[in-house]
Amino acid sequence: MDLEREEDLLKLVGSKGTITILRFLNELGSAQYKHLHEFMNEHTLNERLRKLSDFNLIKHYLARKDGRKEWYEITEKGKNILKIMEDMIRLIED
Repeated sequence: MDLEREEDLLKLVGSKGTITILRFLNELGSAQYKHLHEFMNEHTLNERLRKLSDFNLIKHYLARKDGRKEWYEITEKGKNILKIMEDMIRLIED
């Protein structure tokens, strides 16, 4: 990973809403956009979802059978990043 991409990942990890989205998806397994929209405004949510997808921390699904269904799931990489983030938080709480 090049330096710029590393910096982008670190910015994403520290950005508002990132840990909330990852925790929510980890707890529920999957969620629709409208459920995630409860945590932040549309612009911020769209930006977070795009960046989380770019780093393969979440997966976006779209099914068009019997209407349109769209949802998000956390990936294994996303679960690993979430664990690291939570471990970091615990380190400063002790």
